[in-house]
Amino acid sequence: MLTMLKALLITPILAASFVTLAANIQVQPVSQHLHILTEQDYGTNIGLFKTAKGLVLVDPMPGKTNLARLFKTVSEIHHKPVTHILNTHNHEDHSGGNAYFMARGAQLVEGDAKLAGVTRVMVKSHTSTDNVFYHKPSNTIFVGDVFDTSWHPTFYAGGVQGFKDAIEIILQVGDEQSLIVPGHGALSDKTSLREFRTNTLQWVETVRVFRQKGYSVEKIMAENESKKIVARFNVQGKVPFLPDTAYKRFVERTIQVIERERSEGTE
Repeated sequence: MLTMLKALLITPILAASFVTLAANIQVQPVSQHLHILTEQDYGTNIGLFKTAKGLVLVDPMPGKTNLARLFKTVSEIHHKPVTHILNTHNHEDHSGGNAYFMARGAQLVEGDAKLAGVTRVMVKSHTSTDNVFYHKPSNTIFVGDVFDTSWHPTFYAGGVQGFKDAIEIILQVGDEQSLIVPGHGALSDKTSLREFRTNTLQWVETVRVFRQKGYSVEKIMAENESKKIVARFNVQGKVPFLPDTAYKRFVERTIQVIERERSEGTE
């Protein structure tokens, strides 16, 4: 799909990509340093890597009924317990497994991640506190739901400016070969992140223009230009991509962001 990922997929370390070690838990070995674990139905991308201080899980939530399966998968990969947890943000679909692993001895790392090879940067886009983690040994950036390759953008907490600032900060982390792990969906890279930024800003501007013309939510949804932009977020070719209820909510929340920024004089 992506040039960088195509190159990775032919290397020996990734020859067994998408191996299922426990039922429904998909395991993608990215390098000798890092695995990405994803429950097939729940969809949160979970990072797993070793540091000098122990074994780290990023966003350990494969769905509440799958926590034991996640624990088993980690044990089969590394044969040792998780010692640290990192969360890209506090939404349930990313932090909901914290208590399970903390009860088994893991420590939730909040604030600056004092783990060798791991750097944390804070942004405000999807939530008021989005944590971006850079794992230097694997040259991988965990961005949570600031970037989602399975859904439309959700920049509601930070608004348009917060979204732009967040993307710019992510682009400054690592290098051009850095692997980007979105909150959900296929692994990505900086070229695709730039495309995501362009499409998101074009979406906001299109909704803004239609709203200025007095279009209703339903009329905005029906416009071909709206549909074409939304289709660009469907990088995995899902059919259908957005249910009508989700599409309507996307338009409504975009309008809320636009109107809030107008009232604050920040648009």
